[in-house]
Amino acid sequence: MTGEETLLPGGSQALRVAASIGTAGDAALRLWKAAERDAIEEALEACADDARSTVLLERFHGRTPTPEECRHEVARDAQGASITWAMKLGSEMHQLALECARQRLAELRPGGFSVEPRYRRGTQDAAWEVIAENEAQALIQQRRASELKGTLVPDIVIHMGSPNQALVVYDFKFPCVGDEPSTWRVYPRGHPYAGRTQKFMYEQALRARAFRIIPRWGVLP
Repeated sequence: MTGEETLLPGGSQALRVAASIGTAGDAALRLWKAAERDAIEEALEACADDARSTVLLERFHGRTPTPEECRHEVARDAQGASITWAMKLGSEMHQLALECARQRLAELRPGGFSVEPRYRRGTQDAAWEVIAENEAQALIQQRRASELKGTLVPDIVIHMGSPNQALVVYDFKFPCVGDEPSTWRVYPRGHPYAGRTQKFMYEQALRARAFRIIPRWGVLP
């Protein structure tokens, strides 16, 4: 959480929030057996490495693309926005890694994990709650996707039987070149959480520590 406290207005208030998150997250992690945590993190690291290798083998004959290739536009989306190789490769790697994670975690921690759960702030209080995927899809089909604005969708949540009882959060990150680890996304201007990072929002909402899983780099804060 170092440095992220300044993203909230009011220094003392921000420090209290950060300290609260740290206390809750650390306590939850202590309840989780180290051996099981290590096995899960090793599996997720392998999923990330395999996803990167598989996609690069198919798209670039196994080699890492150059920075220029990463910036090269390969398509445009339905709104006309540019899609670069970095974006396309990252999306394909992400999907493979999630499929792998779902299979591996079903063996290692059945009933104790969720893949891409969606959270929103409760209407009655400040607590966050999980939205069922069929409910989210129904809102999209009814052209009410705006109601999903501000929801959080971490990649992997390890929990105690319910995604509302999170122990730890993991997000896959796939740098195109790979020389440096990908950083947490900072929400852009106009977003409900503009200026804050995914990590900050995950930890604030789920009261659990959040980590990145990056090919060749492993588990990083």
